[in-house]
Amino acid sequence: MSNFKVHEQPTFLSLEFFVPKSSNAFSLECARELTKIQKKYAKWKKPVVVTSGHPTLFCSGGNLSDYKKLKTKVAGLKVNQEIQASLDRFGAWPVAKLAVIEGDALGGGMEWLGHFDLRWSTPYALFSFWQRRIGLSPGWGGGKIWSQKIGEHQLHKLLSEAELLSADHAVKAGVVDKVVSNWNIREMASEWARTARAPLKWSSSQEKQIFAKLWHGPEHKAILNKWRT
Repeated sequence: MSNFKVHEQPTFLSLEFFVPKSSNAFSLECARELTKIQKKYAKWKKPVVVTSGHPTLFCSGGNLSDYKKLKTKVAGLKVNQEIQASLDRFGAWPVAKLAVIEGDALGGGMEWLGHFDLRWSTPYALFSFWQRRIGLSPGWGGGKIWSQKIGEHQLHKLLSEAELLSADHAVKAGVVDKVVSNWNIREMASEWARTARAPLKWSSSQEKQIFAKLWHGPEHKAILNKWRT
């Protein structure tokens, strides 16, 4: 059974994540399927919008039922390394990626969210780095990526407290970009996709190259021609 419903829309690629048997937990099976989707759409240039088919959950974290079946520490670490590699590939996918969050994101779900370019939430979704509640720390690369996004101090606070954050508090913490009403969040995502472009990965050399291409381009020349000294 597929964990993702994939639909090619006119302006974006829609991925609906839905694993009802495990309350939308993210498993090794999900990670492998996500990697297959990326490989299939390797040349895709339009934005990617990820939603959830679960009525109350975006992603509940890792699949604990699967983990319980693993008999050794080495086996568990191997599974987590493969999931991390899949999420890293997702984060490196050179398209604009938007998470439409209409339900709770917990534990590993928060680690997955860190690999999106934008995160929009409905008002009643809840967020938590609840790994501490099961005696763990981030293990899918979420520690590194979130420390870069919100800073070491803020991440340490969220991890140590492991509290549930409302959507509004998640915005203040830097975890969510904005809160959008339930009834039009998907419509707004579709509108966003019309003009969205993949974010630039800045470096000194890339900055110089991009600047050189834009300098004296049509838009720049138009501004200069209108400028009055």
